[in-house]
Amino acid sequence: MYSVLFIGKGTITTSLSKSLDTKEWRVDHHTRAGKKISETNLAGYDYVVSCLPDTETAEMLWNETLVSALRNRAYKTVFIDISTLTPTTIKKINDAFHQEKLTFIEAPFTGSKTGALNGSLIYFTSSDTVPPESDTFLKSTSSKIYKFDSIGTPTQFKLLYNLWGLTSLGLLGQMSQIINGLPQADLMSEILTSNEDFWMGTIARQKLDQSLSQNYEDIHCKLKHAKKDIRYALNEFSDHKLDLSRCLLSILDEDRLQHYDDSDFTSMREFFQ
Repeated sequence: MYSVLFIGKGTITTSLSKSLDTKEWRVDHHTRAGKKISETNLAGYDYVVSCLPDTETAEMLWNETLVSALRNRAYKTVFIDISTLTPTTIKKINDAFHQEKLTFIEAPFTGSKTGALNGSLIYFTSSDTVPPESDTFLKSTSSKIYKFDSIGTPTQFKLLYNLWGLTSLGLLGQMSQIINGLPQADLMSEILTSNEDFWMGTIARQKLDQSLSQNYEDIHCKLKHAKKDIRYALNEFSDHKLDLSRCLLSILDEDRLQHYDDSDFTSMREFFQ
């Protein structure tokens, strides 16, 4: 039996826990309400995996984790970060662990809640010490593992991936408002989501029904995390002309609709009324 300690208990780590429970893993969570990470014997786990909301939280908790790992001599434990952070932050965390001869894997993912529950996430990985594509935790929770040569590159790709996807989702939110006001909106939705030959069909099939039904409590990615990812991506790729994405972020930052921050990111449809 393998064991894992998740740092954080959100949508993804909770869903991963349910998936790993079916595979007879021992799963624990570290939360702010519980004991400090420094008081946890990390050597008692095969894996310590974090999925954290932002760079500030990640740096703080990984610093505490490193101190605890050295105190417990957790040299057989594999430390994995699956958050979407920034390349600078992930390089800093990796360097600190690598310097102490501790195993660290960078592994941002795509697949959201559904992929976590089904054990079918797609990971973008890199490590200075081990081959990520052979890692047991990653293989147990994924359908595909991509390996990049350098630490920080998977996170760069994930930021590009998210910026592209979220900007497209913003356009879907805008267009769904138009569809909703037209005659036979249900038929239009059926056409858009049932024909694989339509070039915009994939995102429509995955998100249009949820957007039109305003089912924002079925959370796959919280809107506040989506906005964070856009900010990180705009900063990372600031040398490029990204006016469309900047415009979307300015709309999503409007004060009148901040109550959607903890809703699913398809709620960005409401920002185009």
